Amino acid sequence: YLDEIASLGLGTREIGFTGGEPFMNPDIVAMLEDALSRGHEVLVLTNAMQPLQRPRVKAGLLALRQRYGERLQIRVSLDHYSRALHEAERGDGTWERTLAGLDWLAAEGFRIAIAGRTCWGEAMENERRGYAALIAERGWPIDAADPAALVLLPEMDVKAEVPEIS
Repeated sequence: YLDEIASLGLGTREIGFTGGEPFMNPDIVAMLEDALSRGHEVLVLTNAMQPLQRPRVKAGLLALRQRYGERLQIRVSLDHYSRALHEAERGDGTWERTLAGLDWLAAEGFRIAIAGRTCWGEAMENERRGYAALIAERGWPIDAADPAALVLLPEMDVKAEVPEIS
């Protein structure tokens, strides 16, 4: 696909990687390198848990961050700013592992963002305030007021009319 983008002159700016969990793919670091080395920005959607914490993955990510800096962004799924609601979605013990992943990414200077969910009927302003407090407490370089840095996703409703995405 990267060859096709180049040969057709499509002007694609950003390449996104998701999964499941993209860091489960043993070739993920090489795949990120392929996209970054061709001049694209890269967005990786992750839960920031065990696969991200593997030494080989960490070393590869650090090398990519050193070479490509801000062109590599990691967006971490943190379903809610509270342990209870995050773990209601992701399971027991996921809160601390996700925070540890975010802490590592922040400490190493990665461009990071958070993806949260809005399925609890909470006002958007309250959610942003809750995330802002957690972000400040942890010292993460994320602006909770910026909708690109803190992406709050609505719940999917099978009855709702939505645009097609391809």
